[in-house]
Amino acid sequence: MSEINSAPNSPLRVCPYARISDTDEERAPGIDRQLRTVHPLIASRGAVQTRDYTDNDKSAYKPEVFRDDFEAWLQDFIDDKNDGIAAWDLDRVFRQNTDLERVIKAYCDAHFKQKRSKPVLWLPSMTLDLTDPDGQTIARMLVAVANQSSAKTVKRVTDFYRDEALKGNIFSNYPAFYRNKDGSINAEKAVITFKAIEDVFAGVRPTAIADEWRTKGITTARGGRVSGETVRRILIDPGIAGLAVYRKELLIGTDGEPIKRRDGGLTDEATWRAVCKELETKPGRRRKPTRALLSKFLRCGLCGSRMVRTRKTDTFFMYACQSVDAGGCARVAISGPKLDKQITALVLAYLNQPIDAAEEKPFEGQARLDEVTAKIAELMTAYRTGAMSGSIVFPSIKELEDEQKVLQGQAAKHVRMKRKVTTAADEWDDIGLERQQAIIGEVFEVIVIMPASNPKSGVYEAERAKPVWRSPEK
Repeated sequence: MSEINSAPNSPLRVCPYARISDTDEERAPGIDRQLRTVHPLIASRGAVQTRDYTDNDKSAYKPEVFRDDFEAWLQDFIDDKNDGIAAWDLDRVFRQNTDLERVIKAYCDAHFKQKRSKPVLWLPSMTLDLTDPDGQTIARMLVAVANQSSAKTVKRVTDFYRDEALKGNIFSNYPAFYRNKDGSINAEKAVITFKAIEDVFAGVRPTAIADEWRTKGITTARGGRVSGETVRRILIDPGIAGLAVYRKELLIGTDGEPIKRRDGGLTDEATWRAVCKELETKPGRRRKPTRALLSKFLRCGLCGSRMVRTRKTDTFFMYACQSVDAGGCARVAISGPKLDKQITALVLAYLNQPIDAAEEKPFEGQARLDEVTAKIAELMTAYRTGAMSGSIVFPSIKELEDEQKVLQGQAAKHVRMKRKVTTAADEWDDIGLERQQAIIGEVFEVIVIMPASNPKSGVYEAERAKPVWRSPEK
């Protein structure tokens, strides 16, 4: 028998519990209102009140939601740190039978096996004995009713918000990173997001962008830690292009076109699709970061194979052609630090040159893309009105959709080609490795390393590096 609270006249130790769903700190007084009822209830029954257990903005209906304080209270009960719980209503504690059954088992084990005082479940409207079969049956019935009520509410709310989303009205307790609570665009975070889009087109990985955000103290919309996946989710969400989404589903109107949000977006649909294409991930094909500035650009002048970084000492490394087993010739190598310095000087000289603004050319296939999209909408209208049968409409739509995907891919490529990373030469040392590599990728197609005239001399020959400059039109 537990030494704590073993005396028959010892006051019970009862925990006040309060929970509220779908709220925020500004509406947290709902928690306080529950506790203002529960605290006097515990005092009126002569029990000792323990600390408050509260779960703010936590659903008890959704099985995937982890209620921190509910779990903490249950573990404390199992550890004999309290004798039960008191709440404003049963549905504050339970909405799922699985949670109720866990508590019933804990109560019965404590009372019958450990010989502890009979655990309590106090509510203003009733007292339930979960160690008694009748009390268990009543609790199960009440929780089942509460669960059904939640299910009906979810269905009603789901239908309402979906209908509103189809009208372009989007509601969210947690708006996107670049939006204010009312859905409007946050000007300061919009600039940050635009910069991230430019970085992605430049070849900077989301993880590197996230590193920069954390360095600058930028957090998620909820104040959490930014990761590469956070950045990726922000940029591929259709809402960034002002497109309506409901439960991760892009909503399509009767005309076959994506429905627009009434509160707008940050960028156009073509740019968003280009970003999505850029951030498309394939299993086993995730791009890994490199540790050397020029690893992505060097090619062997003898065999054309890619050259890789090989460390010689803690402070010195070489760029060398890959081994024969890896497809190279292993006959060409060059000093890494000296080549980095040489190519960096070329890039900085390029950045210091005045550059005329390039004429922005429209996507040549835009007219055909608009025509195909309109034709799909016409066919769907004909099918809905009964003017054409499905056996005729849908094969035609399938062909048009295949062409539409090709054109959308071309439009995305066109957008990517327009986006260029720009920076001033005096910013070079502070922009990070991946951004430096992105700029080098804009300046050079490839850098070919020729064999040394005298490999044994140990003299660095700058003329061995043959940069292939990228055409301004690419």
